[in-house]
Amino acid sequence: MNEGDEIIISAMEHHSNIVPWQLIAKEKKAIIKVIPITDKGDLILDEYKKLLSPRTKIVSVVYVSNSLGTINDVETIISLAHERKIPVLLDAAQAVNHLPVDVQKLDCEFLAFSGHKLYGPTGIGVLYGKKRFLIPCLLTRAGET
Repeated sequence: MNEGDEIIISAMEHHSNIVPWQLIAKEKKAIIKVIPITDKGDLILDEYKKLLSPRTKIVSVVYVSNSLGTINDVETIISLAHERKIPVLLDAAQAVNHLPVDVQKLDCEFLAFSGHKLYGPTGIGVLYGKKRFLIPCLLTRAGET
């Protein structure tokens, strides 16, 4: 992530999928773009398409809104991002306990959810990530190149 790069989120995100991107954007001087929603609480996918650009580095959206109950068309969101080789992170905290979630079928690069949504203890969760994205992060954190 570099100055002027873009992060796309939606207008229905939980704070857990807003604040980290705000911190990164502030640190790296990146730009957050927001997919608008209709009065009925649906993402406006035509506007989403317009937000995607060569500067977009990641799309990070909620699978199922915790406040609206909207089930987003994540297959389309992922497909449109992948047409431009942009990785996608899905916040699946509300989806994993209500819908079948198949990361291979979805083909998202990252998927996250908290354990307490599945009746687990507070403070635990899952971050699924494709190996090609996670290994470079782990090597960098370990001081390797």
